[in-house]
Amino acid sequence: MKIIHTSDIHLDSPLSSRLPSDKVRERRRELISGFGRLVGEAKSLGVDAILISGDLFDSTRVSKKAMDTALDVIEENPKINFFYLQGNHEGDALNAHGRALPTNLKTFGDDWTYYDLGDVIIAGRNCVKEGMFKSLDLPSHKKNIVLLHGEVREKTAYPDIIGINEAKERNIDYIALGHYHSHQSFGIDDRGVAVYSGTPEGRGFDEVGTKGYVLIDTDGRVVSYSFRPFAKRTLHIIKLDITGVGRASEISERAKKELQLISYWDIVRLEIVGRYNPSLFKDFDSLSAEYKDRFYYFEIKDSSRIAIDPEDYKYDKSLKGEFIRTVSADSTLDEETKEKIIACGINALMGEELFD
Repeated sequence: MKIIHTSDIHLDSPLSSRLPSDKVRERRRELISGFGRLVGEAKSLGVDAILISGDLFDSTRVSKKAMDTALDVIEENPKINFFYLQGNHEGDALNAHGRALPTNLKTFGDDWTYYDLGDVIIAGRNCVKEGMFKSLDLPSHKKNIVLLHGEVREKTAYPDIIGINEAKERNIDYIALGHYHSHQSFGIDDRGVAVYSGTPEGRGFDEVGTKGYVLIDTDGRVVSYSFRPFAKRTLHIIKLDITGVGRASEISERAKKELQLISYWDIVRLEIVGRYNPSLFKDFDSLSAEYKDRFYYFEIKDSSRIAIDPEDYKYDKSLKGEFIRTVSADSTLDEETKEKIIACGINALMGEELFD
């Protein structure tokens, strides 16, 4: 049996990011259509079941379009069983919507709910609480998959803390986890593993990197699994160190090297880091113009700091030297504030914009 494990799809997410409004609307449509694209990929792979380990929706208030789209996709694929676990975002939105649920959509209660698929048992519960693994009853001779949504730690606790140590010796082959948006796995015991599939599509710059789903195969002696990239657009934060750079053209050259392998479909933040010489003209407007049409979305975040040693300007009789000495000697300012004031002043003296 082939099974897809996914979670944290967050349909109807408001995407309150820095994307332009037209791209926010487009990305919301892409997230909704992405669920259908995932199911289409499941069909092509001959998948028998899809596990959704929570947060299919972004909140308890789901638009009719998002709900109907999700349920339509499920209903139109009767040969695939969908096992849906409530997450911490959506609550009981699925049942509250009022539409009759497709017969191939299987849900879970607050206590352990079991589905017998022959050689495979699917178990899960919406409510994570202390001592819950003691009541988990799984046969040792079958392949046992458990759905849970929460944060993995050593000991189970409310709310939504899953104790990995308490899952030992419970005949678990695979825990399909939801809640964390990046793929990662944890060993349970000699038999089982707990896996976060991560979100199939990143929504903001807190969800950078490769996103996808997990493909589970139960046909072998043991349950095997593999992560498969899926996202239509990958989010990237590229750190560009400008320490020691003397000219704006060097920044452009370094940016070209760092960005050359990124797909034009993707969403990119170029974060400028390091300490720069006060004489460096940071021409970020030109750099932004160079790449804004190279990617789906591109932005620059300047986290660099000006490299100022007041001793270097001790005998400098220029206006710049006097300004730096005056700010540096102000005991009412902390070092970070001094740096910001000096950087702003240097920009003004060089004819740059005072603020980004």
